[in-house]
Amino acid sequence: MLYAAKCYWPSVTAVDLDQVARRAAGVGLTSASHTVIYLGALMFADDLVLCLFHCPSRAAVIQASGQLGIPSERLMEPVWLAPDRRSSGGTKK
Repeated sequence: MLYAAKCYWPSVTAVDLDQVARRAAGVGLTSASHTVIYLGALMFADDLVLCLFHCPSRAAVIQASGQLGIPSERLMEPVWLAPDRRSSGGTKK
């Protein structure tokens, strides 16, 4: 399942988020024997960061966020909507 951890992170930089990604790759995130995959982050100009995870539960994301030092204040379950590559011109038949 896809999760987004919403973070208010004053003065965060791309370097900070690169360090989070390196820590995630180095520690092999697991929670209750489930693998947690850190997918990356979206950084916005107003100190807002959305960190994306793929894992089986909310509890696993909360634990992984803590391990990675991510100041998560809210956890959301987004729906990924990718363009349908089978259609042409953006319309479905």
